[in-house]
Parts: sequence; C-alpha cells; structure tokens
Amino acid sequence: MNSKLKLTLGALLLVGGTALLPHLRAQDKQDGADMDPAMMAKMMELATPGEQHKDLASMAGSWEQRYKFRWSPDAEWMETTGTSTVESLLGGRYIMEKVGFEMMGMPMEGIHMLGYDKMKNEYISLWADSMSTWWVTARGKETTDGTVEMKGTMVDVAGERPFRMVIHHKGPDAYDFEMYDTIPPHGELVVMKCEAKRKM
Repeated sequence: MNSKLKLTLGALLLVGGTALLPHLRAQDKQDGADMDPAMMAKMMELATPGEQHKDLASMAGSWEQRYKFRWSPDAEWMETTGTSTVESLLGGRYIMEKVGFEMMGMPMEGIHMLGYDKMKNEYISLWADSMSTWWVTARGKETTDGTVEMKGTMVDVAGERPFRMVIHHKGPDAYDFEMYDTIPPHGELVVMKCEAKRKM
C-alpha cells in the first residue's frame, strides 16, 4: 500500500469510517503489517450502538407538541403547537427529529439530531432551524431519575452565552423538556417549555 493511499484511509477513519477497519487490516497483513488487535477491538466496541441508542431509536415516529416561550421573567408566556417526526439514522447511532411550529406568527422548521457518545459517555445534540444559518450544539449526561441535562453555548444576534436543556422522559409515548437561556441582567431563565405526546 503506498503512502498516499494510507494517508487517505487514515483520514476516512478519523471521520468515523470504522466500517473500513476489517478491510484495512486485511490489506495491512498483505503488506506485512498488522493493526493492534486491542485498539481495533476498542474502536469496534465504541462504534457499536448500546442501550442508550436503543432508547433513542424507540422514539422513532410522529409526535404532537405544545410549546411555551418567553424572553424575560416579567413577560407573559406565548403558546403554540407543533408536530415532529423522528427517524433513526446510521444503524441506530443517532435519531433525527424534524420539527415544525409557529413562533411569533412565523412558521419555523427545525432539525434536531441526538445521539450518545460512548467515548465520553454523554448525550450529544445538534440543532439547526429556518431562523438561522448556523447550528447549536450541547452535551450532557443522564441523571439517576432518567432526566437528561445537556449544556452548550447559545449563538444568535445577541452574542454567545451558556444555555442548557433538560429532557424528562415519561414512558415510551411522552416527554417534556425545558430550555434555559442566560438573559442579562437576570441570569439563567426558563425561556421555553415543551410537552410532547406520540401520535396514536
């Protein structure tokens, strides 16, 4: 195997192409080299979906959602409804939720990808929507009562600041979540609440 080809395959593996590992190892054997079996086994174990991924995949389907929004502690809550569809991706490693609702009288679409990082043992989230041209990420862990708390950096025209979201699973057909933003001079504030139920 020439050096350029090895470099290209190495880059693909760094991106996450672990499916190439058996083929790469076979090729290396032909060249008289061998990959460390312990490292290969660890990479395969980390790439294999676990119980958390099964729980995420169980959310696949259609959902009805009720939202509340506010931007300051003295503002009244604004309410709206929406729908979402959830599908499992990449062999059950992630779910992707496509969301639609109205915010301040304007239609809004969003995509939420949610997964579980076995290397760091935490949930990972990516959110993008039709009211921006960037995404927002968050990471977090599950508590003993099954609540998932994720923290990240909110990015919008007001700048960058800490935020967190808390997801409460209520069985296979319902969940709630809250989003907390940092609003000067008030500090952390609940700015969004959502109640979701599976469409039957």
